[in-house]
Amino acid sequence: MLKTVLNVVSLSLLISLTLMCAAQADEIKFDNQNFVLKATAQSLNVPNALNEYFPKNEDHNNWTQMLGIYHLPEEKDPIKYAENFDKEIEQDETCVLLKFAKNKKTDQAVISYLENGSEKDKNFFTYNVYKYEKNPMGGITEFKYSVKYFFKTKEEIVSIANTVKAENDKYMTMLISAPIPPIVEKELN
Repeated sequence: MLKTVLNVVSLSLLISLTLMCAAQADEIKFDNQNFVLKATAQSLNVPNALNEYFPKNEDHNNWTQMLGIYHLPEEKDPIKYAENFDKEIEQDETCVLLKFAKNKKTDQAVISYLENGSEKDKNFFTYNVYKYEKNPMGGITEFKYSVKYFFKTKEEIVSIANTVKAENDKYMTMLISAPIPPIVEKELN
């Protein structure tokens, strides 16, 4: 009898954990905010696995914040990949590298940078933080957090710079310490 009860409890726990993981795959909490899965490789019709999460009322085409998880199966070395990306950032006149950290013991690298852009006659800076690490299925995984800061005046640019400067270490630390969520493969409406 006790064995049957334990089996039922174990099965119930396993089902609950599975449902929790499935629910969490569609929504991620990051920096005390909820991000909802809005794009997958299947929904964007691209070959490599990816998930992109946005605040509830935003999406792939209209966003101010996003989380991205990308599997790069053809890449083998996360630090080398990050070093090459660092060189691209340094050569791009629309980008400013903020910080690049690598840890050879854990085989991880983290990069943060600002990128200047415009859309629909609005100027903005995109603050980006990327974490790279080996993927257990082969290749590497890229975990990205981005925020768009729109501006019109020089004062707003200074304010954005101060905000990013104050928060950069926080977001880099959050990405370094956060486990990368698994990639969900499904068609989205």
